[in-house]
Amino acid sequence: MKDTIQVTSLAPSDALSPFIESYWMIRNPSDQDEELVTFPDGGIDVYFFSSNEFPLFVSLVGLETQKQQGIMPKRSVLMGVRLNLLAVEYLLKRSVADILNDNATLASGYAGIEQNDVHDFNGFCKKLERYFTSQLDQPIDSRKRIMSDLIYQTNGTITVSDIAQSANWSCRQINRYFNKWLGLPLKNYCDILRFRHSFDSLKEGELYPEDGFNDQSHYIKLTKKYSSLTPKQLAHDKSDRFIQLSS
Repeated sequence: MKDTIQVTSLAPSDALSPFIESYWMIRNPSDQDEELVTFPDGGIDVYFFSSNEFPLFVSLVGLETQKQQGIMPKRSVLMGVRLNLLAVEYLLKRSVADILNDNATLASGYAGIEQNDVHDFNGFCKKLERYFTSQLDQPIDSRKRIMSDLIYQTNGTITVSDIAQSANWSCRQINRYFNKWLGLPLKNYCDILRFRHSFDSLKEGELYPEDGFNDQSHYIKLTKKYSSLTPKQLAHDKSDRFIQLSS
């Protein structure tokens, strides 16, 4: 990771863990802008961005199916919460299908977060914990809980038919759910999770994960699809632009 970029993350409470992967912060305290690249990883995020030039700006970022390049401005901070798939229905209570590879601006004061909160990461996380706990006002459909657990436990290597059988939910209903709430079929979502799971191997310089793919050519094809690069190019990057592989 670039010396100028600081990355911090914190796990949610057990009660919110089915819905929230993590709270996180990326800070650039330096006097120069930094280029960063991110890849699809299956997360939906709420961003809270602040810099010397701009007040607190809040946005909801949908699923990504292609790499994103951007600039982390000098003396800026980006804080956020990474949401799992069930959070869309049970915490956000709105579909993100319309913001696939896009984002939507949220109202100032969302979740009670104010400008001063960007200086206190632990306080920021506590506020979001309280807010999202208050949004969890209905029991989880057992079929959806089983579906979600299987998807994340297997890092996306499970088939739609296996999920349907375990959850007692038809393949058609499952894909309808994903298209309605997330904007893509379950198989595509699982492919993204498999790609993301390979990050750990790439960090270690391993060009082919031990599991999750039929063969090496399958892995290379999927990697090119979601990063526009080969596994070798990702693993040997010297610029530290790829924040998910550097942090």
